[in-house]
Amino acid sequence: MAGSAAAQSGMIFDDAADEREPFAAYLTDDASQAAAQAVANQRGWSTSSIRKGGLAAALRLLGVAPPARFMIVDIEGLPIEEVESGLVELARLGSQVMALGTVNDVNYFRRIMRTGARDYLMKPVDADVLGEIFVRLEQPGDGVTPKGRVVGFLGARGGVGATTLGINTAFIMADKLSRRTALVDMDIYAGNIALALDIEPTRGLREAFDDPERVDQTFLQNAMAKFGKSLHVLATEEGFDDAVRMSDEKVLALADIMRANFDMTIMDLPRHFVMREPALFTRFDDIVIVTQLTLQSLRDANRLMKLLGARNRAAKLHVIANQVPAKPDVTVKEFEAGLETKLRCVFPHDPKTMTKTTLKGQALATAEAKHKIVADLHRLCIELAGVPEESKAATGFFRRRLARR
Repeated sequence: MAGSAAAQSGMIFDDAADEREPFAAYLTDDASQAAAQAVANQRGWSTSSIRKGGLAAALRLLGVAPPARFMIVDIEGLPIEEVESGLVELARLGSQVMALGTVNDVNYFRRIMRTGARDYLMKPVDADVLGEIFVRLEQPGDGVTPKGRVVGFLGARGGVGATTLGINTAFIMADKLSRRTALVDMDIYAGNIALALDIEPTRGLREAFDDPERVDQTFLQNAMAKFGKSLHVLATEEGFDDAVRMSDEKVLALADIMRANFDMTIMDLPRHFVMREPALFTRFDDIVIVTQLTLQSLRDANRLMKLLGARNRAAKLHVIANQVPAKPDVTVKEFEAGLETKLRCVFPHDPKTMTKTTLKGQALATAEAKHKIVADLHRLCIELAGVPEESKAATGFFRRRLARR
């Protein structure tokens, strides 16, 4: 049925086609629609692809546009044979399909999964559940080991707010993008993460360096403090007179175990790691350099970009200007010209709000959810997490076609 619709349209659906939308949902009840809309908003996706109707509606639209990369399809009330043929068609055309229904039966579940669908959920569902499922859909299919992403946060100079931005990035990843997130304070002597979040530091990081072979999933569960929904914090406060032995082998092992156990890992790095632990920078998918709009910061940000770009050519570098006053020493335009690249974000100086949230032991994303910094960081988090972007073609021709149906 679906195959003939696609064939009659004369369209060829290519997985790599630019017009493929990141997701679509075909739902029959208001609660599921509200949950899908919340997930779309959190990920920066348009809600125009969330439509009334279930599997039949999804199949009808195959003649208009290629199926989305990720699809939520309601199959409630349909005969299992019709469900199987429809889901097979969607999966065959390259979609990662999540089915929603009301049948609670193991044999039914197995028949659904044999169609190539990635998951089957019982209704009702909420945004938290859908968000977590979407994270799994974005991982490789069966037989491929999932890999998390590791991001390093580094200040071009001291006191520029890299730790604060790292904390809020990790919180948004966990709370808004449903990632199981690790936040690691790599400064074992003078780190500020535990203090900023008002949580007890642990000796987990010290023990990880003393005996790296012990570090596994069970170790991490016991060594990390839980903060919020799915944020796990690894932070310690060792004495200044207590020498902790690090090596390339140990820090690389830590980065690898974090990647294996978490969807996202945010590492807050002291600047001396650039010299002392150069191998660690080869493990990052992204590196965020936080700076101020001063001549000294411009010099040091430039030096860091050149050095880190040479150490890890695969990592994407992002430069954030933070604590920017109304009249900075160097304008944004001048800074970008000297840096020879665009600033990823420009955050205003707001010491009053920052101090208030720190005293409460909260992330800015919790205390001031509508703050401009939170909104811009959310967009950065979407990119760092690898969330598929809206296709430009889909916003034009296909959406106009769909709107007329």
